[in-house]
Amino acid sequence: MDKSIIYRNIHVYRMAMNLLYAFGYRQRFRDVMALISGRDKKILELCFGDIYIAEECKTKNIEWTGMDINERFVGYASGKGYNAICADLLKTDEFPTSDACIMMGSFYHFYPEVETMLVKMLRSAPKIIISEPVRNLSSAKGFIGMVSRKLSNAGKGPESFRFDEKSIVDTFNELCYKYKFTYKVISKKRDILIEIANERNQHCDTCV
Repeated sequence: MDKSIIYRNIHVYRMAMNLLYAFGYRQRFRDVMALISGRDKKILELCFGDIYIAEECKTKNIEWTGMDINERFVGYASGKGYNAICADLLKTDEFPTSDACIMMGSFYHFYPEVETMLVKMLRSAPKIIISEPVRNLSSAKGFIGMVSRKLSNAGKGPESFRFDEKSIVDTFNELCYKYKFTYKVISKKRDILIEIANERNQHCDTCV
């Protein structure tokens, strides 16, 4: 299925994201990078889309690997010299191991299989950082909501589901007991920023 126009060109994507975030788009990446410590030498970014995290990692001498289903975004990142992999994450059995795994603005894409996605992330890294929008035009009724949902087609068709603050917190409250991890909410803006500490990592016997 063909993608929305914003997923066909990185520059159009950036323009749309800057408008959605009232020109605070770059700040989202700064907020995430603030959670990366000096001990984090390998970063895995899932559904990376843009390369701002990759650029920051390069300046800090951190090894970055990105995975995305969008071949155009992967091609752009690869052309800039970054280690980008084109892959359907739900069909990928194992992710590369890392010190920290990042997913920004994409957790909703995996509904109703968010548990499957989180388990694979838990296997890959002891630290997981998720930045997820919880105030969404796509949840609006009428014409604005309809247009927003059509623009959100990353390749699977228009997606109506979005997390709000309550539903994503409820999701992590349920899963943290099942998979024995802890998490904390770092900030609540247009996106909610969540950091997961997974001490059991790949040795978690409940991650099946």
